Amino acid sequence: MRAYFISIPLLKRVVLFSITIFLAHSLMIKYLADNELEMVSLDYLQGTKVIIDAGHGGIDSGATYYGLKEKDLTLEISLLLGKILTENGVEVIYTRESDVDYYTRGKGGKRNDLLTRVDMINNSGANAFVSIHCNADKATRWSGAQVFYSDKLMENKILAHTMQELLRKYPPNNKRAEKLDNSILILKSSNIPGVLLETGYLSNRKESELLSDKNYQENMVNQIAKALSYHFHQNSGG
Repeated sequence: MRAYFISIPLLKRVVLFSITIFLAHSLMIKYLADNELEMVSLDYLQGTKVIIDAGHGGIDSGATYYGLKEKDLTLEISLLLGKILTENGVEVIYTRESDVDYYTRGKGGKRNDLLTRVDMINNSGANAFVSIHCNADKATRWSGAQVFYSDKLMENKILAHTMQELLRKYPPNNKRAEKLDNSILILKSSNIPGVLLETGYLSNRKESELLSDKNYQENMVNQIAKALSYHFHQNSGG
């Protein structure tokens, strides 16, 4: 039997070539996937039902920085999201449409507020929910929209990943990834697919300015709507 030997330099070139082809293929797939998400039609929203939860409200202001209150921004963004969804044939339900809360007197007021929202979600008959929040941190350098999900339902991760990919420009060069968190009450207790979206960091001055900008809000909710449309399309077998 004749033995064949490949020189080490040649072997290295073959391996490097193979790695290059693999990486190029991976990048092409990612580009096509990203392009597909960006180009998704909102037509797939038609006939669906979505419940939107504007985080905090009433006596609960949420994070407060630079004169901005989280409860106000979450409501603004939620109403804008509801508007674009309604315009595209979605039956929209809100956990709140004004500056209200569901706190109860005495111990457990905050938990009861959240449980009321969970009940609204679970009794809504909706196809999905989105809970809108703003993030904050003592380290003011942090920024970026981030999507949180529970692994209670398989669809949660898929929706979270889709939405996170569509929020790469919020703000530009956002490198955050969707994050599993089974400790968030509204996520772990809800029986329909859904996510909690931290739209950005109020504690970051530059991002707080963006979050309060109407054009930025409108562009962001358009991406959220795309994520929901893509999610419904994929789950309809399309």
